[in-house]
Amino acid sequence: MPPQRRASRSHTTTAAPYAEAGLCLSRCHRRRKKANLDVPGEDGAPVGILPDDALAAIFSRVPSGDTGVARCVATCRRWGRVALRRIIPYFLPHLALGILHGPEDGGGRTARARRKIAATTGSAQPRLIPMASASLRLDLDGDLFDFARPVASRNGRVVFELRREARADGLTLCVCNPVTGDVPVLPPLAGEDCPGYYACEILTRDDLDVTVAPLPPRCTLGFFRILLVYNRRGFTALRCYSSDASCWGPEGRKPGAKISSRMLQQLGPAAVLRGVAYWPMHRAAFGVRLDGAAATMDVCWVPYKTSHFLPDFRLLGVSPDGELSYVCVGRTRRRHLAIIVETLQLQSVDDDMSTVADRWERQGFIRLPQFEVPGATALKLRWFGEKSGMLLFTIGEGGNTSSAFALNLATRSVEKLADGVECNSWRNLCGYEMDRATLLRSLARPAACEVL
Repeated sequence: MPPQRRASRSHTTTAAPYAEAGLCLSRCHRRRKKANLDVPGEDGAPVGILPDDALAAIFSRVPSGDTGVARCVATCRRWGRVALRRIIPYFLPHLALGILHGPEDGGGRTARARRKIAATTGSAQPRLIPMASASLRLDLDGDLFDFARPVASRNGRVVFELRREARADGLTLCVCNPVTGDVPVLPPLAGEDCPGYYACEILTRDDLDVTVAPLPPRCTLGFFRILLVYNRRGFTALRCYSSDASCWGPEGRKPGAKISSRMLQQLGPAAVLRGVAYWPMHRAAFGVRLDGAAATMDVCWVPYKTSHFLPDFRLLGVSPDGELSYVCVGRTRRRHLAIIVETLQLQSVDDDMSTVADRWERQGFIRLPQFEVPGATALKLRWFGEKSGMLLFTIGEGGNTSSAFALNLATRSVEKLADGVECNSWRNLCGYEMDRATLLRSLARPAACEVL
């Protein structure tokens, strides 16, 4: 049975299909400053008496690549109302895209070893590579993020694992909203609660299926849940953190056989659809459902139509039509790269899983003759963006032959993101997407959100 249902400097860039203007990710731990609207201007007139049209005209003269207009939203209710209605939809990017990857060493080494790695790589902090010519910057504050690794990203929020100096320190996660600068650090899982290898996913307010269970009473715009899947001796455990309760829930137990530790390392990002996080396993997608009011967890399996692809060659996502997508990569007879996309419409909560495998529909067989990949060439699907339809993959594992590319599944155009040895260190990687609606909700105060 399926599951139930402080601002940084900016850069101006050339318009791109998914980013009309540059967006800078602000410094974490930024403290908002309250504006005094009764302070007189140079002519002695209070700013507060300016009509809405005059304020809109002033806001419209801010450069399109600057985040000053976005800051006006958080200044006061009136400025937020004027900026949200008249200015921001024309200046902020429709969709900000990027790739986050952490340093090669995720922590656990001595301070001397970490300094040596930082000197070699040039940075001990996670990096962001823009996609589709978007101007994105990740300006992380202090040493909190030194050797932190991104483990999940969704709807403009990024989950980082902070470095572990020793096993006794346990697992500490934080959820970073790069636009607002909010970085809540979750209570650590230490001692017997500390997991080993794990899979992680974040679900936001928009991800939960309210048709089955209502949202929690304190579910605000900043609401989120963190889902962990990890192993204990003899079984696979499930655990959830809820921002409304500000604590980890009790440890649940996955029914059936234990997932191998090797498989946990290979799961990669999950696809989230109607409150369910799906991870690509060998013969079926492994789904974990979180309901709205209580962080209870149900498990389901969604069989594939084709299940012979290796972990590096398969990926799950969600299509723009709200269908579960299965993406796999292979080679043609002429050794050219080929991408296969299949989708599945999960019709209701009472779907018969015994017939699901036959209901997958092939949506495309994309040949990429510009990529000739002999049998010994390493291929890996990295991430699928459900809002952008961009597929990230890498070819090669080091040296001058290693490259990262982004494929637009709709237009079948390919963009090269990086070349050279740096792709070999992309062991901790997740994509970053933030659309305009999510961006405005994260910037606006509750009163200003009424106009969205």
